[in-house]
Amino acid sequence: MTDLLKTSVVLVLIVVLLRRKVSMAAVMPIGAVLLAIIYLTPPRDFFRAAVTGVFAPKSLEMTVTLMLTMVMENILRTTGMLRRMVSSLSEALSDRRLVMAAMPAMIGMLPSPGGAIFSAPMVNEAAGSAVVEPEQKALINYWYRHVWEYISPLYPGIILAAGITGLSTQTLFLANLPFALSVVGWGVLFCFQGIGREETRPSSTGRKREFMTFLAMISPIMLALLLVVIFRVNATLALGGAVVALYAVHRYSPAMIFKNLRESVSGKALFLVIGIMIFQEVLRTTGALSGISNFFAASNMPVYLLLFLIPFIAGIMTGLTVGYVGITFPLLLPLMGGSTPSPALVALAFGSGFAGVMLSPIHLCYVLTCEYFQADIARVYHRLFLPSACVLAAVVIPLYVW
Repeated sequence: MTDLLKTSVVLVLIVVLLRRKVSMAAVMPIGAVLLAIIYLTPPRDFFRAAVTGVFAPKSLEMTVTLMLTMVMENILRTTGMLRRMVSSLSEALSDRRLVMAAMPAMIGMLPSPGGAIFSAPMVNEAAGSAVVEPEQKALINYWYRHVWEYISPLYPGIILAAGITGLSTQTLFLANLPFALSVVGWGVLFCFQGIGREETRPSSTGRKREFMTFLAMISPIMLALLLVVIFRVNATLALGGAVVALYAVHRYSPAMIFKNLRESVSGKALFLVIGIMIFQEVLRTTGALSGISNFFAASNMPVYLLLFLIPFIAGIMTGLTVGYVGITFPLLLPLMGGSTPSPALVALAFGSGFAGVMLSPIHLCYVLTCEYFQADIARVYHRLFLPSACVLAAVVIPLYVW
């Protein structure tokens, strides 16, 4: 219980500071220091945790991936490819709402940390002349960015869950599929209220031509996807390869490349990633999450409630799927059925944990999206609660089937 109270104090402080427009890049180190103070962490241990958080291979990979995402977005935007991508798809699909949803969903197929920052300009462009509040644009981008994380074997959360539970990724795909379908369905209801269709009527030949233009404009992204999906290339290397290909196609000189890198890479975004990784490492060092998990596990609560609460809290605290899966699934495995876990119970734990991730104030995609659209974080939260609950309610399907 003590661990829950201590971490709640830190989480409340983070939310308050964000509500007061304090930069997330500053908030996360503040939260990490407060957490260390509350747990009386020796300065040496805190410093070691900070260094580990910054220089761990996963942290470095996340940072480089985010940088490459920014670089690619800048190239696509400055060369006009981004505008042509959105305009051609708008003509091919004829419904701006479908385009606004398709862009983040398509980018979300590639498991890149903070990838929402890549699709945010596309959503903004697709909105066109429609009067759409920043909070609504942020919700659309954030919501559809995460359709695939429930089911895609490319995402490390699914891979880790399969490894811990012993279930195949195919079984997890089927068990979690109701969540992914619910994201699409509930998104239609909650994300697009007040946004008109803006239908165009080009000829069938025109639609085909526009669709081919769209495929050409999105080919760098598809290249990265194919490298990851077909050839199992690391996502960072795949993005790097796509960036190099763009440099070659557009004949970037060394001076142009330097200018592109200077304009693309945001120090604020990089410090944001570093702050989040330090906070997560301090969480691990203090034993806060393990203490919370052990408290609930010893509380004699109903199994369903435990499988909901423990991953949900861990998801909020870490903001990462691999975070709550790696921390809580080993502890919850006996409650899921031990050596032969029930896919339905695994789906319950996975879905509730991801609901926590979607509501986490330290979720990188959430923060980057809100910052890009200059959206009020609290107002976006208000829009997130109900659809997140509706998606989680889809767990009744695997519970009924299995």
